Amino acid sequence: MKNALVILDHAILYDRPFVSYLSREIAAHVGEIETVHFVSKRDDDVVKVLEEVIAQHRHLFVVTAEAFSFAGKLIATICHDGLVLKEKDMLVPFKAEKVTGNSYLIHHGSTAINVLKVDPVQKLPQILIDAPGEELGLFLFDDALQADLERDARELELGFEKVRMTEGLWHYRIRGLASALKHFLRRVDERYRENVLVGKDFAEVVCRRLMEEGATVTAAESCTGGLLASEIVRHSGVSSIFEGSEVTYSNEMKQKLIGVKSSTLRRYGAVSQECVQEMLGGVIEKFGADFAMAISGVAGPGGGTRQKPVGTVYVGAKCRGKEMIVKRLSLKGDRTYIREMSVLWAFRLLVETNRALFFKKIPKTLDK
Repeated sequence: MKNALVILDHAILYDRPFVSYLSREIAAHVGEIETVHFVSKRDDDVVKVLEEVIAQHRHLFVVTAEAFSFAGKLIATICHDGLVLKEKDMLVPFKAEKVTGNSYLIHHGSTAINVLKVDPVQKLPQILIDAPGEELGLFLFDDALQADLERDARELELGFEKVRMTEGLWHYRIRGLASALKHFLRRVDERYRENVLVGKDFAEVVCRRLMEEGATVTAAESCTGGLLASEIVRHSGVSSIFEGSEVTYSNEMKQKLIGVKSSTLRRYGAVSQECVQEMLGGVIEKFGADFAMAISGVAGPGGGTRQKPVGTVYVGAKCRGKEMIVKRLSLKGDRTYIREMSVLWAFRLLVETNRALFFKKIPKTLDK
């Protein structure tokens, strides 16, 4: 558990508007408060209560209006510490790391404790616990939306990094306060839902959406030699959407296992749009799947021709009942790069075959 609030003052207890204000201010700084405790210095078990709260939370805020010195004695007792007199007659634990105004910070084990002396009619003292950095990943499918999305991030004081994954596909890593990131997610849902997938691992996000919709997927691959299937099964739970696939490296296996026509191979070759179209049609019917991906190409370093040099790869995807998509890639790199980029493009095109399914919703909370 993360954030807890202990109110050490009955006068504050009955001031509900101030308690709400206090909770909002703390939540805006470090995220939502999970537990709130009201205790009194007259309670016999006040030390025990504080010890239990400290043991269960990463951040603890102890707030009082009239028992600030008593709070210092409690914290010093729990931390096996002494007390020292600071400015404005503040009695604080000797090991306090930061002291400013009516606020100080001390750590006990892995828990940060911020003690604040408050006045319900005044602004809160400075919150000294550093705001935790959260990170959100998302994939943007439209180059033209970059400027708008980045402006929204800056307005919420969020930092970001971006990487171009393929033509028209950008991966953003966005960092900041959890509360700001949740606000950003709401904006994404309102403004960019039809062009954004949220997550940090592209293949995992695609597979997760298939699992959420109960849609099955299969694959037929040649030059990637099982890498596409491996990328699917890398993610837990995919047995519900993936029964199998075919690696058809030779022309003979393309014909025998997934029904590619010999006439297609003679006329167009294995590295062709026509071959990949038949690979898609054959494998989706063989496994009775809702979606299929297919790859055939020249991964190198040998095997290229003038018409089809190394790096020429045809990648395709199909959603049952919809038009299949096949794209010719001209990739520059070594064999590993060509195979990995081909797999990435397969997932990219799979999303395009049924945008309504994949861009159906934006999560409301951050993944942990």
